[in-house]
Amino acid sequence: MAKIIYGVSGQGFGHSTRSREILRYLVSKGHQVLVFTYGQALFFLQEEFAVYEIPGLGLSYKNNELSYFDTIYKNTLQLARQSKNWKKILNKFRDFNPDLVITDFESLSAVLAKLQRAPLISIDNQHQITNTKIDLPLKYRKDLLADKLVIKSMVWGAKYYLVTTFFKTLVNKKNTFLFPPILRKEILDLKPQKQDYILVYQNSNFDHIVNQLRDINQKFVVFGLSKEGVEGNIEFKNYDSHQWLNYLANCRAIIGTAGLSLITESLHLAKPYLAVPVKKQIEQVINAYYLEKMGYGLSCAEFTKKNYWRFMENLPTYDKNLEKYNKADNSAIFHKLDEIIGYWS
Repeated sequence: MAKIIYGVSGQGFGHSTRSREILRYLVSKGHQVLVFTYGQALFFLQEEFAVYEIPGLGLSYKNNELSYFDTIYKNTLQLARQSKNWKKILNKFRDFNPDLVITDFESLSAVLAKLQRAPLISIDNQHQITNTKIDLPLKYRKDLLADKLVIKSMVWGAKYYLVTTFFKTLVNKKNTFLFPPILRKEILDLKPQKQDYILVYQNSNFDHIVNQLRDINQKFVVFGLSKEGVEGNIEFKNYDSHQWLNYLANCRAIIGTAGLSLITESLHLAKPYLAVPVKKQIEQVINAYYLEKMGYGLSCAEFTKKNYWRFMENLPTYDKNLEKYNKADNSAIFHKLDEIIGYWS
């Protein structure tokens, strides 16, 4: 059995929900695992696993747009505050003495692995951008290049890159493998139906569309505004895991930003998706682009009533395409992990 340090990015819940399924699998196989994380992932994972808090970097948003200035400013302050803890973190790593390190786009655990000469495994979706050929319109090439530089600076030099994705691209870097998206057990267990409401998930200051929804003759259920109650055709819900899963399983379609987790859960449940990617976040632009290219939904830079009705008119086509979506469980990436850990432990 192996001793594994698992670094998890604390930005949002996508990294932590994906990592939780892998962590559960590793623990079930008898491996000793210590999680290095911060932010939202800290609270999400600490009740179930051994977790050690580390400083972490995050992204700041304003009006559904990534704010470079706020991101740099807040991350600089965070690093300055946490620099005094560096020696303690290094000692924690050395005391645990891992056989290998796994990182889900968490940079400090990756740096420590290189310093201590421990094998490093990367599990994320970001390295699809750096390690495969992405097909994207020319107007995004500058942003794509910038994002590649960021990703390479965050996690580099891994022995293996296990990439989770809902779309296939040509791998052009060695030891890179593509796998179906990692899905929560709660999603795999759902029995979806189609009821007459559209589910709207709001984050990243994505609340500017609500006023437009009020003027559309359709029932909407909106999560993410820390608000409860019914106002005309809109039902606002505070986030509750059980309620969220019920509404997700039974909605007619989904409107949201273009984060990977919700898109892949939606595709698994055969829900057409209207994606409004966060501006300047090329990862979301890519997700939305391939979503539309594969015929599973619509990508639009701005939410407008015109785009909404274009999306709704094409629901039958999206439904038909989603019938062909290749649903998969998590077994393929688990088997690959067994192979890798067996080699290094």
